[in-house]
Amino acid sequence: MARRTIIFRCLLTACAVLFGVHLFSRQRTHVPADSDQTPWEGLASPSRPLAASFLVGTNRSSNAQRASSVSVSRSYPDVTAVILNWSRLPNVVQIVSLLCGPWLEDVIAEIVVWNNNPKEITYQTFAKTGCPSEKLKIYNSPHNIYFQARYVACEQATTRFCFLQDDDYLIMPEVIRTLHARVFGTPDHSIHLLPPHEVLSTQLRTTITSDGVHTSSAWLGHGTILPRTGAADFLALLHHLNASENEMEMADNYFTILNNRIPDVWFDQGIELGGGQPFTVGMEGNERNKIHIINASRYLETLLNAFRASDISHKSKLPFIEVDTVTPTGHQVSQAPCLGDSCLLQTNIPLLPSNLKAESHSADDIVMQELRSIQSLGQDAVDHFLRFPPSQAVDGRPDTAFRSPFPARRGDFVSLDMLSRMGSASDSTIEITLLVTKETVDILRQVQFESSPDAVNWVVSTHELVCEETELTGLRGHRSPPRKLQECSVQSQETDHRFFRASLQVDIPSSPHWMIYEFWIRWLA
Repeated sequence: MARRTIIFRCLLTACAVLFGVHLFSRQRTHVPADSDQTPWEGLASPSRPLAASFLVGTNRSSNAQRASSVSVSRSYPDVTAVILNWSRLPNVVQIVSLLCGPWLEDVIAEIVVWNNNPKEITYQTFAKTGCPSEKLKIYNSPHNIYFQARYVACEQATTRFCFLQDDDYLIMPEVIRTLHARVFGTPDHSIHLLPPHEVLSTQLRTTITSDGVHTSSAWLGHGTILPRTGAADFLALLHHLNASENEMEMADNYFTILNNRIPDVWFDQGIELGGGQPFTVGMEGNERNKIHIINASRYLETLLNAFRASDISHKSKLPFIEVDTVTPTGHQVSQAPCLGDSCLLQTNIPLLPSNLKAESHSADDIVMQELRSIQSLGQDAVDHFLRFPPSQAVDGRPDTAFRSPFPARRGDFVSLDMLSRMGSASDSTIEITLLVTKETVDILRQVQFESSPDAVNWVVSTHELVCEETELTGLRGHRSPPRKLQECSVQSQETDHRFFRASLQVDIPSSPHWMIYEFWIRWLA
């Protein structure tokens, strides 16, 4: 009876969190599927640059330009984009239109539309996108194989990488370019875009055992880039397991767990398209996913036990599974791609309490561990995580913000990876710029601003921090009225660097919280 009571309380907490996700998740830009406007109309894009300054009527606002790596490079395209179609064909047409655009011509080599719907589609359906038939491939599946389709399509690709996404989200070109640039640094595993509530779920499901399990679950449909060999090895592992047809169809529930590596997840900048009928609906869909997630965890534990009892190399017997991955230690670095610019925000500012533990006795405890962690966190902490994610510091919007749940402390940093060296210009100056609250200005005055060509060798800026009041007002606090925001900047004498960082050097007695509305790099003429 006591155990049933504990489970019931956990389920109550989970229901409260689901309500919180619905109520407090960041409002996403929504583009109707049947709209005549292009899916990126009104949004920041390579042809619609963001503001370089929020100061009105100053020389800085007129002479500044945001630094960006959005422009097309001369590299050879090496990504196959895979889109599953089931019930949102108008969305798929919009997605193809964007993926086939000129801003991704050096990234996307081929687009595969895998049609799981019994109603066949043809190239004519996509005629208005202007995507050439040699680049757009359409496969009408004899029957619906659900999520297995994306791995089969990726395995059959001829490119080095695959980009996977569902048909209910739009991922902007600059975000895909950032994924592509960063995957070269970690070419052997996947990177997943996730909305805040899914990032939270992935983090709380992280499971580490004394038997070599260090894994979690992360979805792929919000946008994932992975090596083609990863999809091939994953399918080989499922065949090695003699996975049932149903398990193959629900492959997304198995992918990251069986990889036995803590997934690399980024807070996304996704745009909801809506429409159609989603596959996972209500409690029935959630329960189905839980069953497969637990099943994947049991498979992983069984395989690791078999590996340890065998003298045969895991490379020949256990494709895809990481056996020797080092368990991560210390604070996790949160990451979010910029919207409007191709860059990546990284920060080690804690988003969750340090007392949350990932250690478990068994891998199949993964779902209950999430429920226990949510109960330990409490609703206020969950709400804060969903309302103030790091992605809101680089979304180009001065009306959203990233706010740390805890006071700033020595060692905190926020940084931007501009993906490539900025390039020197004798008549221009680079500035590290932040739009922040007055409270955060107190933090920035104790920050060391620095830049680096390689994220290893850092050069400290010798210039002073300059902060000016804008006409913009911040979000209203629980006990305080909104106040004018400050635009703060520091010049960098290094104009040929790629990484720019602000690191807090001391603890601050007043215990202010970070609250960053925008963080960007700009050129001053």
